[in-house]
Amino acid sequence: METEGIWIEYGGSSDAPIRIRVARAGGANKNFSKTFERLSRPYQRAFQTKTIDPELAERLLAEVYATAVVLEWQNVTDDEGKAIPLSKETALKLFLELPDLFADLREQASNMALFREEILEEELGNSGQF
Repeated sequence: METEGIWIEYGGSSDAPIRIRVARAGGANKNFSKTFERLSRPYQRAFQTKTIDPELAERLLAEVYATAVVLEWQNVTDDEGKAIPLSKETALKLFLELPDLFADLREQASNMALFREEILEEELGNSGQF
C-alpha cells in the first residue's frame, strides 16, 4: 500500500468528494527519497546550515509530493466545474494555491498507521470478516 497508495477524501462543493490517492512519503516508496534527494541536491548546503528560504523549501517539498506521492485524483475541478487532469504541474499549482490542503496531505502521506490500516481493511474484506 505504501507504493500503490491510499485514497484521501475531502468534501467537495458538489455531491462527489475530492479524492486523492497518495503513496506513502517514505517507507517503501523509494521514488519519494530519490526525488527529494535529486531536487534538494542544489540546496544541500542551505539545508545543512538551516539557511534555506522557507518558501523555497516549501516549494521543493510540494514538487516532491507532486512528483512522487500524488498518484491519482478524482473530482478536482476549476472554478467553472471543469475537471482538472492530474499532472505534476497541476498538483504543484494546487499545493501552492491551497497550502492547508498540502499540509494535510503531507500529514496523511507520512502517517504510517494509515497505510497499515488500509492493509488490515483489505485483509478483513478478503477473509469475509468485518
